[in-house]
Amino acid sequence: MSLITLSIAILLSAGEPGTFEALGTPVVKAGLMGTLVGPGPTDGSERIYFNFRQDGGKLFLVVVDPETGKSEQYPSPVGTGAWGFIIGPDQRIYLGTHEGPSPADSGQILVFDPRQPEKAIQVVGRPSPTETYLWMFANGDDGKIYGCTYAHAKLVSYDPKTGELADLGVMDDSQLYTRSICAGADGRIYIGVGYGRANVVVYDPKTGKHVGVLPDAYRKDPAQTVASVYAGVDAKVYASVTKMVAGDGGAMKPQAVTLVVNGDNLEETASPASAVSQTRFRDGRVVGGANLSGDYNITFPDGRVETHSFAYKGAGSGIFMVAPGPLGRIYGGTAMPCEMFWFDPATGKSENPGNPCEVGGEIYSMLDYHGALYCCAYPGSFLSKWDPTKPWDYGRNADNNPHGFGPLGVGHLRPRAMILGPDEKLYIGSYPEYGRLGGSLGVWDPTQDKLIENYHRLIENQSIATLVYDAKTSLVFGGSSTAGGGGSRPSEPDAKFFAFDPAKKMLAFEEVPTPGAQGIRTLVQVGRRLFGLAGDNHLFVYDIDTKEYVHKGPLSVKAVPDLSMGLWRDGQLYGLSKQEVFRLDPVSFQLTSLAKYERDIHCGFAMDEHGIYFGDRATLMRYNWPKPGGL
Repeated sequence: MSLITLSIAILLSAGEPGTFEALGTPVVKAGLMGTLVGPGPTDGSERIYFNFRQDGGKLFLVVVDPETGKSEQYPSPVGTGAWGFIIGPDQRIYLGTHEGPSPADSGQILVFDPRQPEKAIQVVGRPSPTETYLWMFANGDDGKIYGCTYAHAKLVSYDPKTGELADLGVMDDSQLYTRSICAGADGRIYIGVGYGRANVVVYDPKTGKHVGVLPDAYRKDPAQTVASVYAGVDAKVYASVTKMVAGDGGAMKPQAVTLVVNGDNLEETASPASAVSQTRFRDGRVVGGANLSGDYNITFPDGRVETHSFAYKGAGSGIFMVAPGPLGRIYGGTAMPCEMFWFDPATGKSENPGNPCEVGGEIYSMLDYHGALYCCAYPGSFLSKWDPTKPWDYGRNADNNPHGFGPLGVGHLRPRAMILGPDEKLYIGSYPEYGRLGGSLGVWDPTQDKLIENYHRLIENQSIATLVYDAKTSLVFGGSSTAGGGGSRPSEPDAKFFAFDPAKKMLAFEEVPTPGAQGIRTLVQVGRRLFGLAGDNHLFVYDIDTKEYVHKGPLSVKAVPDLSMGLWRDGQLYGLSKQEVFRLDPVSFQLTSLAKYERDIHCGFAMDEHGIYFGDRATLMRYNWPKPGGL
């Protein structure tokens, strides 16, 4: 991949200028959000609609003629992605966007008219100024489209006939998500709620009133954090109430109870009907198996399967993290889709070999273990191992490469931190499952490739955000976050700085270094001191041997991304804020701004003899050390 040098030369506080350099778009694939079979441009015709998201540009639809295989790509003027996706009562295609770079991208209803494809995707409007996600749509008997939301668990609507948008209010005062929705044959709208406490809410369009109908046996069970609803092919409404339980080997797995609506009641059923399909043609053919490479299948009523593909042009998937790794390369991962890439500074080339973790979210942490790259991803803190010197062949078997091991277990959803600790074991710190507080610290043995210990809720009601191992004391130091899994609300006021003793299998201490800080973003060891960044920009320095803080105070930068500060070979600390590269003197604690970045730094962090690597949406960027000689 050729290098595209941006003409952004920034003068350092002293000496020669450093430069920012764009190293290309490592992953041009887009994330497939949904598939529909719907009306075509002429009476009686049908089309397949594929809904794609991307952070390097706006969302788009790929529309495929199932008879000819011809495809067309249609862009949206706003939104990087859409969860909501439905054929409206007016036979147009509607999308509901998720949170984007600006309010204009977030929580918007969009529409595509098959009869006027030349107009591409158009903006209908934002039904609620408070909601950034439109998760799902349902068509009501009254001709309106209803949508469920985040971040205030609302119900919204749109009337295609009149153009009226409406915010119908909060459906559950204690929750953040109305996550699923369907219309019943009784004309009412059913809504699945979570993720802190499960609920099913029924909204009556005639009266404008809503009521929670999930029985207390489920609603008050602290393990039941979310309910989902769907319309069955038998015209009944079903609700699935799910909790995560520990399965074989401690890995978490969902356990669901299905209920059916019977009048004003929900009753358990052992024989629920299947959901109404949105991917079925009128003649009974069904579209399935679609992926982000443009492949899909059509299954005929007689069981015959045809394989097809289409092409699309992506602007790039958003870079979620970067890290140093084997062979002197810089590695990273993208979010939705979850793809790995590497960049070779020696050749200027990059490659996107695939998804190493079998999940659709994003890689949170990577670790170079003697030439093997361990990757841990959301959801489930799914762990895998890849040898970059051998051919790519992902699978769950020991001879696969990458070798996927699976989710780590209870308390692991988003694996923010992974380090090499005592006895060559991997220590992995995570944020917990949806609706939960209290993450886990897991210990993985690379010789067995097995989780041998798991400390759930090591820090009460807090997640594990950053880790450092000190070989002299054999302690694993860490920083926490008061945040929990999605849909939860923090219960603790302050993030903790702690030390874990692997020999005693217990905490050596935990304390609050910065009152009011909700999270400790990073820890870096310099000699016998630990440098921590708490909250937005608060520095604390802890002396490991004296067990005292030698410095506390704010830095003159703000919005430092997680894990975006490190020690370079010159003995200085370097880091990133949202729009700045800085140097921190570990003796004087003086911060020097090295360069202002004109856009936004979305994630870091890796350093080598060439410079500092970070992600700007879909672009891999590098701040080059000043020439000659580097820093």
